[in-house]
Amino acid sequence: MVDTNLLNWSLNNVLAMVAIMARVGPLIFLMPILGSKSVPPQAKVLFTVLTSLILLPVVPVTGADLPLSAVGLMIFMGKEILFVAILALFAHLVFAAVESAGQMVAMQMGFAMAGVMDPQHGSQIAIIGFFWHMLAALLFLSVNGHHLFFRTLVESFNWVHPGGLNITQASYEGIIHGMGHMFVLAVKIIAPVGAVLFFTDIAMGILAKVSPQIPVMIVAMPLKIAIGIIFVGLSLNLFIPLMLRNFDMLDRLLPVLAKGLGG
Repeated sequence: MVDTNLLNWSLNNVLAMVAIMARVGPLIFLMPILGSKSVPPQAKVLFTVLTSLILLPVVPVTGADLPLSAVGLMIFMGKEILFVAILALFAHLVFAAVESAGQMVAMQMGFAMAGVMDPQHGSQIAIIGFFWHMLAALLFLSVNGHHLFFRTLVESFNWVHPGGLNITQASYEGIIHGMGHMFVLAVKIIAPVGAVLFFTDIAMGILAKVSPQIPVMIVAMPLKIAIGIIFVGLSLNLFIPLMLRNFDMLDRLLPVLAKGLGG
């Protein structure tokens, strides 16, 4: 005969684990790199279950935190997904700035039509954007940026009770400020190469006026590609410290944002 206490213990833990998975699962599917489309969904699901099992005896979550009604459960899941999506958005904004900067540089160099497949989103991006994105991803992993998400995830159960998402005015302002920072970061990334290519266009225009017999359109294309590639390499001395500063800022701001979403 099955012990009733053992049955109750198992049911409570299953409900608690479902409540934990409601936050862990969306994070794994939405966070940078690990949540990319190149990672099989089966691996993400397995990692979600394993992470939830590890967190089960650690985080203060019980089966009573999970609503029993269908409507309550839908609202609960919606709040948990939105909470994790806001946290993941800030990290994705950094990578989006890198891709936007790469797209603008590629257009100036004449590489707008030369795209490659982005494994992060499963879409086509410019070659320069792909190069900068891969470099940013390696830097993100080298500074243990993925640890930041899991550390914030574990601590978030103390800051925001399951289903207790509360978006305040400060949270809205923080999200808007983060989106604005994405464009500023993109400009900072593109500035060195963009300035050189801009002055190259001016020089080609002056050359066309001074020596009309020179086929500027034929000369300018390979010249801009060569100059762009050279200065993309030279700008890495600025790109790497810039990305490290932004990942450090993300490390400091993400826990603050998570606390603010608790009300």
